[in-house]
Amino acid sequence: MERKKTKNRSLIESFRHASEGIAEALQSEKNLRIHFIVGMVVIVLSLFLDIPREEGLWLIFAVFSVIGAELINTLVEGFTDLYSTEKNPMIKFVKDVAAGIVLWYTLFSVVVGVIVLGKAIFGWHELVGKILAIVVLVIFPCTIVWEAVNRNGRSNKGDDS
Repeated sequence: MERKKTKNRSLIESFRHASEGIAEALQSEKNLRIHFIVGMVVIVLSLFLDIPREEGLWLIFAVFSVIGAELINTLVEGFTDLYSTEKNPMIKFVKDVAAGIVLWYTLFSVVVGVIVLGKAIFGWHELVGKILAIVVLVIFPCTIVWEAVNRNGRSNKGDDS
């Protein structure tokens, strides 16, 4: 089965549209601007530090991942708002998960930053970053689940009709 092309765009036109999308997202999303600024600071700072090539690549990967996740979050929010702006539990769920993806990648970036920049700036052992990773992977989700269970328990106690 042959696919029909809806538009015949040049590569340059595709890049222009993609750039416009990023520019519009930057104009409308404060958190995206924050992630871009922090990312630029981290990358510029890394230029002045004695960071091995592989660790520099991890920093770059972490920065780009957070920005990519934030762009996806912006896309999800836009799509769900097109569907409905009224309160809807499923839309809330989708938006919350999209925001959670950004948070998760941000935490990943913090762990990478602590490992790479902590060693380069403060002489920290990589064990500090590994302990932080354990906290993020174990304690953070457990705390969230604990809070959700307690929140649901509190909201259900008044529901004895």
